[in-house]
Amino acid sequence: MSHIPLPERMRPTTLDEVVGQSHLLGPKGALTRLTAGGRLPSLVMWGPPGTGKTTLARILAEATGHGFMEFSGAGGSAAELKKFLAEGRELPLFRQVPPVVFLDEIHRFNRSQQDILLPFLERGEAILIGATTENPAFYLNPALRSRCQLIALKPLEPDHILTVLKRAWARERGAEARPAEVFEWLSNWAGGDLRSALSGLETWLEMPDPDLESLQGALGGRMMFDRADGHYDLASAFQKSLRGSDADAALYYLSRMIRGGEDPRFIARRLMVCAAEDVGNADPQAFSLCEAASRAVEQIGWPEARIPLAQAVIYVANAPKSNATVLAVDAALAADDAPIPESIRDAHTATARKAGRGAGYHYSHDDYDREQVFLPDKLRNTRFYEPKRPQERSWRDRQEPEAATLAALWEAWAATHPAGGELPLEAWSADLGCSREALARALIKLASGRFTLTRKLEANPL
Repeated sequence: MSHIPLPERMRPTTLDEVVGQSHLLGPKGALTRLTAGGRLPSLVMWGPPGTGKTTLARILAEATGHGFMEFSGAGGSAAELKKFLAEGRELPLFRQVPPVVFLDEIHRFNRSQQDILLPFLERGEAILIGATTENPAFYLNPALRSRCQLIALKPLEPDHILTVLKRAWARERGAEARPAEVFEWLSNWAGGDLRSALSGLETWLEMPDPDLESLQGALGGRMMFDRADGHYDLASAFQKSLRGSDADAALYYLSRMIRGGEDPRFIARRLMVCAAEDVGNADPQAFSLCEAASRAVEQIGWPEARIPLAQAVIYVANAPKSNATVLAVDAALAADDAPIPESIRDAHTATARKAGRGAGYHYSHDDYDREQVFLPDKLRNTRFYEPKRPQERSWRDRQEPEAATLAALWEAWAATHPAGGELPLEAWSADLGCSREALARALIKLASGRFTLTRKLEANPL
């Protein structure tokens, strides 16, 4: 058997042999359009491992008539890269047509090291094709990003992987019957990584008297997901599942992050963010529980840390949701600056008091119901915090309805509705400037001995 690994032997040499990535290679795909005129711009391809980044770079360079130079960010230093570029441009092959410089794992260069590439791109002495498993928005210098087209690759579907496994079998074993259950298992086990699937098939081909169970044991069971998949995409799916109150989905993505080796402290931080942003004061206990889970993670570590994390996940997913807090603080941040009212400015010195600061301030503990103006005049009556859920609206129950006015409204309504009926709570709440909950508490006393108050629940056909 060849000493060249099977994934390398199966590497496509033309775009027609590439599987998947139809959003890039179809008739209206991004790569199809970018290279339609035979010109190749600088690109950065990002996506999970084993999706064809290196293969596409080689094919695109050959198809557009450019030489190909490969350099890896995993093992080469910035100084070596600079020397590599300087020496490469002097080669006879590249004097007429600039070479394609393929930088694998480009995210491993820091931003100052990435600056080395800029002069070569600006002078047209090289075409960059970078490959990364990390989001370029977080790891690439903005100046470099602005000079490159960003191309996102997707994980391959099991059907795509199965197609290549069949090709590999035909090349290695000809007409010999395929082990269908092995192919089916590998195509799903790989998690979208074609290289891993082909390596798994090569393992099977080299085993004496192989069977599926022995292959599963050799490969260690399920494919683990690397940081590129686990850190951003999984964190996003995790928090959106929590926000959408799907505890099962949130637990699933929690398990994916755990299996992928994610830092438990990162998971705990995401939980606290979600508890503050998506639950807020609809259930303030959610944040306290997440904070406690974060402390537990620090103290006990894996594998037991999975338990308080799961407890917090289930609680946050099932808690009532409100984003009123984040909307309130963002609205306040967007407000214009305005002078602070003199009455609430610092007045602890005689000089400040003589200047009029503190004049008119009322100590709130002396009369909790006395109204004062705290916002600047320019923003008077502005509302930043708009509660959405009953749990939050109850905070405004401190504003009780004016007793005499409510009593008059009640007596007028009771006189015209001796048989009872639905109370106009919305209208009364607006007239009296208080919440429905505060109204209900006051009405219980007014109705006592004459009416009973009930909550109305109606069922209507679909």
